[in-house]
Amino acid sequence: MSSLLLIFLGLSTVSPAYAASNEMARPEFAILIVSFLVLMGVTQAGVVFSATTRLSGAKWAKSYYRLADLITMAFAPFAIGGFLLIYFQSSGELFYWLSPAPEEHLSAYLNSDWLLFRNLFCLLVFYGLSAVYFWKSLRPDLSGSDNIDHQEVRDQLYWMSPLIIIAYIVCSTIIAWDFGMMLIPHWHSTVFPIHYWFGNAYAATAALIVLPVLLGRFSSSEFQFSTQQIRYFSMLVSGFMLLWLYFMWAQFFVMWFGNLPRETDALFRQMYGHYAPLYWTMVAGCFFIPFGSLIFAYFNRSVRAMCVLALTINLGNWINKYLMVIPVYSAEDRILDHLSEVALSVGLLAAFVIVVVLFARRLPVYSYWEINLKPKTSVTGDLPTHEVGNYT
Repeated sequence: MSSLLLIFLGLSTVSPAYAASNEMARPEFAILIVSFLVLMGVTQAGVVFSATTRLSGAKWAKSYYRLADLITMAFAPFAIGGFLLIYFQSSGELFYWLSPAPEEHLSAYLNSDWLLFRNLFCLLVFYGLSAVYFWKSLRPDLSGSDNIDHQEVRDQLYWMSPLIIIAYIVCSTIIAWDFGMMLIPHWHSTVFPIHYWFGNAYAATAALIVLPVLLGRFSSSEFQFSTQQIRYFSMLVSGFMLLWLYFMWAQFFVMWFGNLPRETDALFRQMYGHYAPLYWTMVAGCFFIPFGSLIFAYFNRSVRAMCVLALTINLGNWINKYLMVIPVYSAEDRILDHLSEVALSVGLLAAFVIVVVLFARRLPVYSYWEINLKPKTSVTGDLPTHEVGNYT
């Protein structure tokens, strides 16, 4: 009982990134920047879903391979163009540490050219690998030729999967440092980047439940959910939910044990006062509501219920990123005071959805060759290690 109480108290005092003690000028279009970070993080995790399920041999996920890859590639131009726009238009406000006081010494890492290079390089490498990965998976369905060895393509995708995951982790870590952790002076956390990219993977997994339903309304593609696939997704979301809580607790424990005012003061701005309702909405959306829902069998087999839950998780993830950035610059920021930024954020989401729908109308949205591919057996009759799994 005491352990549960300690975890609850820890949960009530942690939030991933947070406000500096001294307020600075709020960046222009801050809510749009937050929405950009959310969409970039969630869509990047799409191809990671494909890579991870290929490596783990989760055959139930074959129907989602192309969809997951598609959302990553659909947002690629937004990601690269959006970062360049932020760098050249808002870096002086968002990355305030690029303009230190004359007597203040900065490390070589805190350099504007190096900021541009490391982020742009990581984005180009990640999206370059993702494009190759996507094309290798797409080509057999586009060609319709029997000359392509499907077994060989499958093996190539399998061995590329670790590179995709590594590139995602490195790219997301750099973004988490520059857009989150470094906003708080002298704050260092080895757990924060993990919490950042893992939260995006959590939200992306939930979003993949909604995506086929959305595409079914705007494209000619048909997709039939099976109860078994929904159950697999509910189990996967349950695992992500518990690990999300673990990483929050791991981050809090280090800060609580260190008891450094520059870190604990940042947390208190989330716990109490103006941002407390948003903070608890975030915790409820990412943990309490999924936890309370997924213990019931109805949610584990209902497409509609899982879609509602997925939207709740993604709302919690958006608030998570909002609390990562905004409180650093304003102690009492109100979302409704910036309706133009909200409208631009909705426009960004709509533009991304339109691109996904256009891709879905012109490309095969399901990896039919992989769905129909029979497992290859060895001479002894056993399946290769990356072929073991559920074929339902």
